[in-house]
Amino acid sequence: MGRGEEPDLEEIGRESPGGAEREPSPAGADPGKRQRILDAAVRTFGRRGYHDAKIADIAAAARVAEGTVYLYFRNKEDLFATVFDEKMDDLLARGREIVRAEASAAERLTRLVDLHLTYLASDRDLASLFQIELRRSARMLQRVIRSKLVDYFRLLGGVLKDGIESGEFRAQLSPRLAVRVLFGAADEIVSEWLFSGEPALLTDARKVVGMLLSGFAEPKGPGEPDGRVPPGQRSPTPGQRGPTPGQRGPTPVVPSAPRGIKEKKRRGAASARRRRKPK
Repeated sequence: MGRGEEPDLEEIGRESPGGAEREPSPAGADPGKRQRILDAAVRTFGRRGYHDAKIADIAAAARVAEGTVYLYFRNKEDLFATVFDEKMDDLLARGREIVRAEASAAERLTRLVDLHLTYLASDRDLASLFQIELRRSARMLQRVIRSKLVDYFRLLGGVLKDGIESGEFRAQLSPRLAVRVLFGAADEIVSEWLFSGEPALLTDARKVVGMLLSGFAEPKGPGEPDGRVPPGQRSPTPGQRGPTPGQRGPTPVVPSAPRGIKEKKRRGAASARRRRKPK
């Protein structure tokens, strides 16, 4: 998915404006033929790049006449934009199903990130369009961000807000910042896979989200791995974990020596003083 100047997401959940209006299908249009053209466009743009791809190449890959492509799309840019619009529509529809599921906020976040990773990793040509070709066109990037990517960010942000309101995530968490961290991590993982030529992604969504939710710090104190106290148990008092900053710890109790030892020490000290006394 493309990155650029990201929109303000303070009002997460608000409906965003739709993308550019599409041309109506011609009379007697064949949906199967149109889909073949779109599939061929993904392969051709992904392998040759947007600038080097030609409508004739796409038509040949779709097994249609070159003129037939123009019955469904105005030009190459319109075809390119339609691929993104429809792929993002499909991705968002699946994402909304995940958000509506009866599951914890952490589980829904994991599923959304997994959708991001697996959707692109399932088709290297499609991933090339999203990760490389889209970023070469500032105009196309802005169109996708304004019309589609903002809705994807709001799906992530809505789940984060649910987690904060339910107490699953800490109250100080910034949904706007957390969305960018999650998206940035997933986006970089897909890019690394694409450029490396590896057959599969180097990690999975559960590891990514788990690391971000638990943080990089060592576990703190007794209880759960992240330092939290398990349900049903009371938080340890400061004395159990050591004094807090600005607080003095308890004064240590030094056991007294037995009486016989103390008396020997007293006599030895007196004898030493007599020996030092000048005659």
